Amino acid sequence: MALKQLKAYSLQAIKMVFCTSLYTIFLMCVSFCFGQQKQAERIYFDSEMESKSIPSFEIFSMNPEGKEIRQHTFDAVPRRANTSPKFSPDGEHVIFGTYKYGGYKVAIAKSDFSQQRKFTKGPHYTYVGSWSPDGKKVAYNKVDTKNAPYYQGDFEIFVTELDGTSDINLSNTKGSDFGPIWSPDGRKIFFGSDRSGNSDIYEMDADGKNVKNLTNTMDVDEFGFSLSPDGSMIAFHAIPKKGQKRYIDLYTMSSDGSGRKNLTHNQNAKRNLFVPYYEGAPPIFYGTSWSSDGKTIAFSSKRNSPNFQVFTIGLNGQELKQLTHNKGNNVFPVWHSR
Repeated sequence: MALKQLKAYSLQAIKMVFCTSLYTIFLMCVSFCFGQQKQAERIYFDSEMESKSIPSFEIFSMNPEGKEIRQHTFDAVPRRANTSPKFSPDGEHVIFGTYKYGGYKVAIAKSDFSQQRKFTKGPHYTYVGSWSPDGKKVAYNKVDTKNAPYYQGDFEIFVTELDGTSDINLSNTKGSDFGPIWSPDGRKIFFGSDRSGNSDIYEMDADGKNVKNLTNTMDVDEFGFSLSPDGSMIAFHAIPKKGQKRYIDLYTMSSDGSGRKNLTHNQNAKRNLFVPYYEGAPPIFYGTSWSSDGKTIAFSSKRNSPNFQVFTIGLNGQELKQLTHNKGNNVFPVWHSR
């Protein structure tokens, strides 16, 4: 009996060691995969850093620490831009703004920016919006005018099928509606508009119905907003319309418009909204973007420099980091996890 018990205890010990080893390997794999995921996150942005005598903006990217900078586009029209990349939900494609097709248009390419082609049709100026969560549609801005010049007129929000078979005006109101962003469940579209006399943040159903003003601040302009990955919060810039202390600050609020919070209390980035080389474009291009875990926001500011630089900040208003330091302007950060 003693021998049998000893064998049973030995077998049990071996099983415990084996299971512990498997669990350790599992934890190592999870840690490795998580580390790989963290490494795969990059912040895309527009930069003049490689501009020569005639400035233009190309699309670059870097890791969340501001390292490993890569250039992704190389053919921006002088004094114009390749700008604002937005990646499809499956990560296979990217849309971005460009001037190379005659006036600003939305282009589409593989996620490595190869096989580029014009996406939006017609002579009207169009600007990047966002992908639907299922990756089958794109919401974007179009200048609503029937005659030239095609860069002047109200901005409207259009939704088009990826294959271009339909192109529907969802906003169709007086004033400019800009920066459409789909909610994660695809049921709503958030957007900016000056239809009430100032720039506010709105939401509407994905078919354009049930429009609601989320900020409704007549004395303050809100712009350059983005939606958190889970759709629960909005980051945005705001500036008072009147008064001496007209500083641009970065805010967050819940996606229903409640819980407004100033993260920056900035006393440096005054009135000069930076809208490079965009004739008639609204200040949507003063952008923000969230990390994939929803804990950090990327934005651009002139707080420490005569030029715009890219920063990140935590949701508590702490952990402010300056990621770019070159002499050119660096704007419109877009966080992307591959």
